[in-house]
Amino acid sequence: MVGLGTTSLGFLGMFHASEYVSPGLATVITNGQPLLAAILAHVFLHERLSWLQRLGLGLGFVGIVVISLPQFGGPAQAGFVAGVAYIAVAASGVAVGNVVMKALGSEVDPLMAMAAQTLFGALPLSVAAIALEGRKAIVWSPEFLVSLLALALLGTALAYWLWFTLLRRVPLSRANAFTFLTPVMGFGFGMVFFGEHLGIATLIGLLFAVAGILLVEATAPYAPRQAPLPVSEAERQ
Repeated sequence: MVGLGTTSLGFLGMFHASEYVSPGLATVITNGQPLLAAILAHVFLHERLSWLQRLGLGLGFVGIVVISLPQFGGPAQAGFVAGVAYIAVAASGVAVGNVVMKALGSEVDPLMAMAAQTLFGALPLSVAAIALEGRKAIVWSPEFLVSLLALALLGTALAYWLWFTLLRRVPLSRANAFTFLTPVMGFGFGMVFFGEHLGIATLIGLLFAVAGILLVEATAPYAPRQAPLPVSEAERQ
């Protein structure tokens, strides 16, 4: 389920959606995933959020909307409905995959779990790629190989392993709140490597996103440390 959700549906939806919709709209719809995952976690994992944490998730999503507003001005593309459908499939798959990851908890070794989910998720994509696109769609240039290795090793394998390890320790909704920082970090890389400038909408959206994350984390339930049990005289000896 994790492989089909996060890998198969997640990558299928996001890569195909880029053909039909603007990056801004794709970012907004995709970042509805933490909200959907919070609902699923409430139903299936019995995670409870305070009203401040719910407000924090809402503020984070509003921040993503504000950041993406400047990108909405592009010309309408053909297949708009198909693009939105692809993004919805990706967000739903990732949300379900995250809930199942959290449900696995400490029952599975993180490396084994993520290796298995990547393998299971890659099989349907490989079959579909061979059947629908064929090998002629790939140009094995040095640039392609470097990009492929970076996406496979850093953006997928390492990221999933760290994410699963984190989900073993903290509630899904708290960890998922940091997803709102993804477009912010992407814009930061754009400023460093591509000379992009920080606009008013981006700054306001950044403040909303950070405020939302702080609310989710600051209002998390506090688990007091248990006092040590009394030690008998025999145990001391």
